[in-house]
Amino acid sequence: MIRSWFKVFYTVEFIGVGVFMPYMAMFFIRKNLTSIEVGYLLAITPFAGFISQPFWGLISDKLNLTKTLVTIGCFVTSVLVLALIFTDSFWVLLLIVAIISIVRSPIHPNVAALALSHLESRGKQDEYGKFRLWGSVGFVLATVFAGGLLFEDNLSLTIYIYSISMFILGVISFFLPDRQVSSNIQWKDGLSLLSGHIELRVLLIGIICVGVTLGITNQYLVVYLNELDASAWMIGATVAISAIPEIPIMSYAEKLIRKWGLRITYLVGLSVLPLRWFLNMMITDSLVALYVQTLHGIAIGSLLCIGVIYVDRILPVEWRASGQALYVSSLHGLGPSLGLFVAGLIMTVGNTRLLWALCLVVGILGTYIIRHAMYIKSNNTT
Repeated sequence: MIRSWFKVFYTVEFIGVGVFMPYMAMFFIRKNLTSIEVGYLLAITPFAGFISQPFWGLISDKLNLTKTLVTIGCFVTSVLVLALIFTDSFWVLLLIVAIISIVRSPIHPNVAALALSHLESRGKQDEYGKFRLWGSVGFVLATVFAGGLLFEDNLSLTIYIYSISMFILGVISFFLPDRQVSSNIQWKDGLSLLSGHIELRVLLIGIICVGVTLGITNQYLVVYLNELDASAWMIGATVAISAIPEIPIMSYAEKLIRKWGLRITYLVGLSVLPLRWFLNMMITDSLVALYVQTLHGIAIGSLLCIGVIYVDRILPVEWRASGQALYVSSLHGLGPSLGLFVAGLIMTVGNTRLLWALCLVVGILGTYIIRHAMYIKSNNTT
């Protein structure tokens, strides 16, 4: 039954994300904000997460509050997000978005830590993908319906749906198993996690580069499709199709890891991202763009499943939540905040084609750095 609660949690979480996140850029644009203001609003979300997630990770590991922070984050976010509907002021929106980002930042890495702890106790750590794939299922279902129902008229519906999903997650969190780690771990050990672990340090630099590209695509894919004159249903279908390949990758992650090893499986998945950015630069037909976005799912399946397992293996068990927080804050925090800040500036003078050119260069660099990090030394992650 516990396994089912994790699956339900991920499904509901990404139903909310699938309805909410892809349309935030358009939501702010329709409030008549400037491109730079929209860029700031989109960038503050991952940046606030980057600042707060490592702190929440340390709190979780040191004080054994992994599950408690998930519950609090879900309930508080469900209330705060409603405030976005009732103001058009840039500065008020900036404050609201920053607070929401801080409050919700421990949710995803802490649930991953809980799931990995539960699986490890049963000797099935590599089966994490079988939990996480339900998030992709939820995302696909949400985006299929969101395009036609929400894009054309009332984007405020995305806020209400996201609020409801976060409240439901708060209730579900009561049924998740907690984890207990040694109370003897020291704050200084957590603070020195990066300085004392060169493989993790270099890996996160590469992940930040990849995060730059993902932050841009997560918020500007809808804008890109709008530039191609895609219909509302096609926009919803494209966002959904981009996530479909995640499902088989996460489902068969255990077998792929056993056959190829963590490193090779991870790097093969990442390698398709630069191809996607190049094709986005070239394509002018929205129907062709729809099929190209399937490459996104291959890479995301690798990042959000194989990468989570990889980081978990190279760090001590007692710093499980901190490790996941650092990984998530780099991939969904600092990287996207940098990318979205630059994207806001670029969009004042150009279109999304320039964004894909930036993604191509930074994505290649990030993949190279990650490969270098994974072969710095030999360990049991092969």
